Amino acid sequence: MSSENPPPRLLAPRRASRWSPSPSPGRNPSRLTFRLIGIPALAVAGVLFYRGLHDRFTLPECDSSRAKATLADVLKQLKSEPLAYEPIKTISTSKDRVACNAALPLSDSSTLNIDYSFFWEGTTADMKYSISRKPAENSVVEPPKSQ
Repeated sequence: MSSENPPPRLLAPRRASRWSPSPSPGRNPSRLTFRLIGIPALAVAGVLFYRGLHDRFTLPECDSSRAKATLADVLKQLKSEPLAYEPIKTISTSKDRVACNAALPLSDSSTLNIDYSFFWEGTTADMKYSISRKPAENSVVEPPKSQ
């Protein structure tokens, strides 16, 4: 045997082991920042997204802000501004229709009686309403003079 070529060394088979991450020299500040800011921001965005979808698939309740805003828009078109949007009563509720009643006071002491309902028109919510005006109860009406 020559001394120039040593015999090849046989390597022992290596056992399989679990993978473990290499130790990092320090904490990653951007990952911590994402966890402290990003996760709550994602949660808030998810809630807002859900509420937007919720409004698209459910009819508003009679005393909800969505229903009051719709009622205010209708009354603006009719040039009537009530002093308050209360009391509002729910007459009936079902999956396809919500019926409501409101007696809204006006500045001249009269009252607007409004019967309105929300219902599905295809895939959109629509509103039907009827309005009557009740004069003030303490108004003085002079009887006709007799001759």
